[in-house]
Amino acid sequence: MSKKSIDPKLVEEFLILNPDFLSANSHILNSIEIVHETGGAVSLIQKQVEMLRNNYESTSSNLLQLLEIAKTNEGIFEKTKGLILELIVCRNLNDVVLITEEKFIKELNADACKLLFFKENINLPKGRILDAKEAHRVIGKKYNAGEIFCGPLDKKESSYIFDKKTKVIDCVLVPIKNAECPGMLALGSHSQDNYSKENDSLFLEFVAETLSRLIDRNNF
Repeated sequence: MSKKSIDPKLVEEFLILNPDFLSANSHILNSIEIVHETGGAVSLIQKQVEMLRNNYESTSSNLLQLLEIAKTNEGIFEKTKGLILELIVCRNLNDVVLITEEKFIKELNADACKLLFFKENINLPKGRILDAKEAHRVIGKKYNAGEIFCGPLDKKESSYIFDKKTKVIDCVLVPIKNAECPGMLALGSHSQDNYSKENDSLFLEFVAETLSRLIDRNNF
């Protein structure tokens, strides 16, 4: 006696319209075989277990990554808070600049840090003022006053921003948007790809905005 073929679409429609059919007839599940990627066959229940295990492992991995990111962000927040608390008690620009540079190197893992400005100002520490035209010529392709730059520096650029003996090869340049004293916060790393615009920009923008307000308050 020949087997009658059944339209797969009819089976699909039946199962959709009767979602409790397989749970009410669980014995059928073990008799349904699915061809595995390796060429063998497994039951539908085995396949479901495998899928659940894979989903669990993927979810667990994503959760661990999120927890690690949260832990990192918490550490950055605490260190940034410490920096801000020290800066807000400063009463001159010299201290604002020196404390910022010191904190980023000692506590925020920067290999180098410089606060640099593009206008003459007698209240700033020595060596922190760059000629705007020369700065544009040397680093103009990587720095602008509108957004953060993250990426590599060549030897000439690195020496210009930091110093001639520097080993910085990767940096982040954060604009300090201040009408009277425009500048940038430059952080350097001896390793490649140490800074990420996506990961670091939020707290760096906050620090830069705070510095701008402190410049206004202490520029006398």
